[in-house]
Amino acid sequence: MPEQNKKRPLIALSLGGGGAKTFAHLGVLDAFKKHNIPIDFLITCSAASVVGILYNSGISSQEIKNEFKRKRKWLYIARRSIFKRVLEKFIKQKNVIDIENLKIPMSIIAVDLKTGQEIAFEKGSPLLIPLGSSAYPGIWQPVKYKNYELIDGGVLNPDPANVARKKVGHNGLVISVTLKMEFAEESAKGRFNTVLKSLYLLSLKYRNKIIEKNSDIIITPSNGLKINFRDWKETFLGYFSNNKIDKYYQKGFEEAERKIIKIKELINYKKTY
Repeated sequence: MPEQNKKRPLIALSLGGGGAKTFAHLGVLDAFKKHNIPIDFLITCSAASVVGILYNSGISSQEIKNEFKRKRKWLYIARRSIFKRVLEKFIKQKNVIDIENLKIPMSIIAVDLKTGQEIAFEKGSPLLIPLGSSAYPGIWQPVKYKNYELIDGGVLNPDPANVARKKVGHNGLVISVTLKMEFAEESAKGRFNTVLKSLYLLSLKYRNKIIEKNSDIIITPSNGLKINFRDWKETFLGYFSNNKIDKYYQKGFEEAERKIIKIKELINYKKTY
């Protein structure tokens, strides 16, 4: 059969949770754009849902970074106003009514606190759903949406490669961007730090299994970094400082660039008639 009649595989990009390190995802997306890597499905969790909505609405990574740089005081971040106001601004600017109308079909992972169930939203509010997906317990309050009380999807599925696999099937290509980090060796410092670390441990238990079982390519911008729970403000909010926003963007871009040749090889290998 002629080469031009071959079909490329469906490609799903899974963007894992990682707090303010999520700007690495913007670097990955820009690298894909530079090398014309297509994305058929975008699966996001936690803060990745916020930047994913924005990028998928047609906002450039530079615009997104600049907006967060203007609103970076930690108390402002802790109140979650930063996410809400940035989303509201660009959703209104781009007239985004429903996530099902975005350019790339999205699945946004959140957890319903009332039922304890993981939910993959594919339509609905472009404001409340990503806010719920990123509502980390103990730091931000649950988001009420319809009959749900939404909390961070990362509580159950921080790297939703399994959802991406269901979208593209066995013959498709799943590319996962994980922002997981290893623990720094430290003793617990108070009840709040103990709770945060325990929550992270729960998701970490299954994180590796899910991502390794379902991914064809894994991009790891946080490789070699360690998470510290003794200073929770720095761990969860400090990465919003201007220099760290740019640092993580660059790490995401560079790590994606290193995988481009392999991604193109897999696309060609998985072509079907």
